[in-house]
Amino acid sequence: MDTKARLGLRLKAIRKGKKLTQDELAAQIGRSVDALSNIERGKSLPSFSTIDQLSRALDIPLKNLFDFEEAAMSRRKVQLLEELQSLARDLPETDLEVAIDQIRVLNKHRR
Repeated sequence: MDTKARLGLRLKAIRKGKKLTQDELAAQIGRSVDALSNIERGKSLPSFSTIDQLSRALDIPLKNLFDFEEAAMSRRKVQLLEELQSLARDLPETDLEVAIDQIRVLNKHRR
């Protein structure tokens, strides 16, 4: 999967995790909904200025938009992992510990 696609999936997962619509985020960064949609679908790569605006609007460090593995995975698996990471980021530590315990049980059961 190329960088545009990975960035798009990461951006979409973070936006949804922050409970923002494309309309809301596009307005915050001064871009059209179509432009944001193209970025999220991996159709276009944003300029550095837009990337900076996205990190500010989403209140995340810039590196979080690009901190992804290069391993070959299906698009769906990447999407699910991005969503999981985005949701987990906002959980309190106690809830995160419960979530990790549940994932460990699933993983152990799979073996």
